[in-house]
Amino acid sequence: MGGIGRKAIVIALCLQLVSAFGASLAVAADPPARPVLRGRELVDVLRRGGYVVYVQHATTDKNQVDADYPDFQRCETQRNLSADGRRLAREIGAAFATLGIPVGRVVSSPYCRSTETATLAFGRREVSRALYFTMGMDREERARQRVGLRRMLSTPPAAGTNTVLVGHNAHLKEATGIWPKVEGDAHVFQPSPDGSFAYVGEVRGEDWARRARGTAAAR
Repeated sequence: MGGIGRKAIVIALCLQLVSAFGASLAVAADPPARPVLRGRELVDVLRRGGYVVYVQHATTDKNQVDADYPDFQRCETQRNLSADGRRLAREIGAAFATLGIPVGRVVSSPYCRSTETATLAFGRREVSRALYFTMGMDREERARQRVGLRRMLSTPPAAGTNTVLVGHNAHLKEATGIWPKVEGDAHVFQPSPDGSFAYVGEVRGEDWARRARGTAAAR
């Protein structure tokens, strides 16, 4: 076979691989198809443990902006929680406790608005760059972040607990096709034994406190 023929075959194979890779990424970004639970039904399943709860960081101060290259050791280089955001973060944690939702690992993006949300809500956090804010990343970096987050969503928590991930809206959209519209909103996923995950439901930020108050009043 001549050099031109071999080159044509190599180009064709490369195009097929690129097409297949692009298709796989498109599938990965599609929202998982499953009925969404809300309210009491969702709280009931979370009480049993076994889920991953992705929380977008609480409300931020819109007068602040991230530096082009934020220093994660210096919160002044980033957009941070507002006073309302710090209150919301505490209410989210209080709601988990009041509703009897067990929490195991708490993993946060390295941005201060995420670490502070996690700390105020749950009193602890570990930091993972897999939850890094994806806006401004190039295509390859976003692909790596997408794979890392999907791996976290498919990892079962310790028995009888739920894992909480605190991150950003764009990152969840990249990985699952689900876009948290309001800061403080949470989306719940159920890891599967085959290494995949299913979308279970959502809780709006303000609903955490409302549901916790209703539970406390009923006691």
